Amino acid sequence: MKATQLLKGQHREAERLFDLALLTTGDVRGATDELTKHLLAHMLAEQVVLFPELLAIEPDLIGGACEEHTITRFEIRRVVGTAPEDPSFKARLATLKELVTHHAEEEERDLLPRIEAELTEDTNERLGRQMLELFEALIAHSRRPHASSHAPLRTARAA
Repeated sequence: MKATQLLKGQHREAERLFDLALLTTGDVRGATDELTKHLLAHMLAEQVVLFPELLAIEPDLIGGACEEHTITRFEIRRVVGTAPEDPSFKARLATLKELVTHHAEEEERDLLPRIEAELTEDTNERLGRQMLELFEALIAHSRRPHASSHAPLRTARAA
């Protein structure tokens, strides 16, 4: 799978997880944990695999994306650190959604077309495989029995 296809698919999954976390009346914490694990794994895979490859193509865009990732990790920590029954929880989650939605729209509008134009098909495929492999490993690790409910915090600090 191409990196560009993978990113679009992960953006759509993030949208679905946001809707689930914002609309659920059941296990809000579980839905939010699933969302934050997805976001953190997605961002780390981008930063470790994709961004170094793209620095020569679009350094300003990559620098901006890294800054947005830093702000997103901060907002994730705020959401994770807030109890779902706290009046500010939904507002913080909605703020995180706006931030991530803006970032995804910008990536799809500006970065992904550049990737398609500048990278060979083989490179795009290789990066997609590497990103998916890392993403899946991070998600699997976050679901291990020894991983606490605060695994996103540890991942957020490491990213």
